[in-house]
Amino acid sequence: MGRNTKWIDSQPDDLVDDVARRALEVRLDRLWYFLEQAVVEPNSETENVHQLRVFTRRAGASMEIFAELLPKRRGRWMRKQLKRLRQAAGEARDLDVLRLRWAAQLDEGTATLAQGAASSLKLLLEQASRRRRKAQWPIEEIYQKLLRKNFARRTKKLLKRIRVRDAKTPGSQPTGNNQPAADLHLGAVAHQQLDQLVEPYLKAAEADMVDAPVLHAFRIQGKEIRYAMEIFAGAFEADFRQELYPLVAELQDRLGAINDHVTAQEYLSAWGEETASSAVREAVAAGLQIEQAAFDESRRDFLTWWTPERRSSLRRQFAKYLPLDRAIESLPTAPRQDIA
Repeated sequence: MGRNTKWIDSQPDDLVDDVARRALEVRLDRLWYFLEQAVVEPNSETENVHQLRVFTRRAGASMEIFAELLPKRRGRWMRKQLKRLRQAAGEARDLDVLRLRWAAQLDEGTATLAQGAASSLKLLLEQASRRRRKAQWPIEEIYQKLLRKNFARRTKKLLKRIRVRDAKTPGSQPTGNNQPAADLHLGAVAHQQLDQLVEPYLKAAEADMVDAPVLHAFRIQGKEIRYAMEIFAGAFEADFRQELYPLVAELQDRLGAINDHVTAQEYLSAWGEETASSAVREAVAAGLQIEQAAFDESRRDFLTWWTPERRSSLRRQFAKYLPLDRAIESLPTAPRQDIA
């Protein structure tokens, strides 16, 4: 079992296929470990499913970044399994977050919550717990299937066949006669890949964060950046990891907290449509009001924190490592949002 780390140790002159192999080996190893733990000890802690989803995403990001180095057939099979795992773990984790947050609200606010609000939260918590038990089944089914398919052996074969295949590989240069590029190093790939990701990310950072879809789009782009930075950190100076990454991570965490309330509303709306119980529908209506108010508050807090100075700092720090498009470097500072 590999170390529980998000960072891939590397140097700028490491061969890119070595780094790709290292990244996928670590991520798939941790994915399998947390999948086993989520099945063996499903009720002991929520962290196993949380880490399962995180490492499924990290593995998927690694496969996307190094797509041109992967064997096609084995790559397709692995992507399919990762998609199924991400979906299964995603629902389970979403419900865990709801349960933890609603339970904490009840524990902390029983004395201050209105009687109706407390009763609604208790009923919603029961709904979430019941649905969470059901959401465990797909995780266990996938685990049993991957055991039968010998996931560990398939992983080893996938890793063994990672190599620079042709001039389409990011950072490679044609060698003539359609021959594969040789001795492709991490530094070239890291700069090219991040340059492609960072430009749309910085443009999204300048958007008017007026509603959930805009915030969500910014969050998704930030997630891609964050996972790529974890792979490519070794190609840059130490402060890339020590100064720039924490800013991206904090930004992502704050957007994630906002998204939790959006996700809650999506689940509540679905429950309201599915149920025939008037009591559940009333609880759902109350829950939707609570989550909308929490979303509005978290968005206001985010916009207070997400100042023009922080946006400028994000651009400047990325510009230290990447030759950003001039259109991005010269973007005007957006006015402060109306967060009333």
